[in-house]
Amino acid sequence: MTSAGPPDLTRAREDVLARIAGSGMSQDPHLEAAAPLRTLPPELEAKLAGGAPLDVDLRRRVVGPSAALAALDAVAVAVAIATGHAVLAIVAGVLLVLLAALAVLGARHGGNRLSIADRARIAAASKWRSRQDWSGPLGTGDERGLVIAAVNAVARIAATPGWRSGRLDEQRVRLDLATELDQIDDQAHRIAAARVAGQTGDAVKTAWNAALDRVAALTAYADELDGSAQRQREATAALGGDPVRDGELLTGATLDGYALENLVALTLFLGAQQQGEP
Repeated sequence: MTSAGPPDLTRAREDVLARIAGSGMSQDPHLEAAAPLRTLPPELEAKLAGGAPLDVDLRRRVVGPSAALAALDAVAVAVAIATGHAVLAIVAGVLLVLLAALAVLGARHGGNRLSIADRARIAAASKWRSRQDWSGPLGTGDERGLVIAAVNAVARIAATPGWRSGRLDEQRVRLDLATELDQIDDQAHRIAAARVAGQTGDAVKTAWNAALDRVAALTAYADELDGSAQRQREATAALGGDPVRDGELLTGATLDGYALENLVALTLFLGAQQQGEP
């Protein structure tokens, strides 16, 4: 996949199995993430890329009223001049300038602000809920715990500032987190249904291992994004361990490059899974 080869999922797989063992079966597989999980319209993505604040519609709340008041004030200025009220004309004129300036500045700088409709789209794109029926015996096995582990990993990814940074734009295009959860949810449910039906052959075991690797890759991705994987490598090096690549001890900038390379490998791995590739 990269010069580093396929991602090493050993540690992440162990983390997922531990989370499955400790997951509460009463937990509903759903997520309200800190950032959108689905692709947004290009114009909305552009607003977010520009750091648009989550604010009310500036045009509706400020620009429109300011422009309307400025128009009314212009009439007041004309009337004051016509009737010979010089002081009133001056006051109204000053107010007209202020209102006009507020309207112009609001229109100029508020164009990239997020409207109420924008915020509603972002909120909808940040939510995910299982489409499967996990009731009864289907909800008591490891498969449901696997979905919960995937939800946890995706929540960590979405909560990381780096996920929305420009550095990962290409990877975010390739890796649709909502689709990832949908597919893992479907995979796990089919495996659970086979288990309940008494199927325990190699096909079921292979499907389980593939789903486990997929969630492990998501977990490893979250570890790289939030820095926990790099902290682990640094701790290993500090204790005299051997986090080595191409014969070179991984420290400083080399660790940073290795982390990015791992993210690329994990993106390719997960992207292949989404496309149904082996």
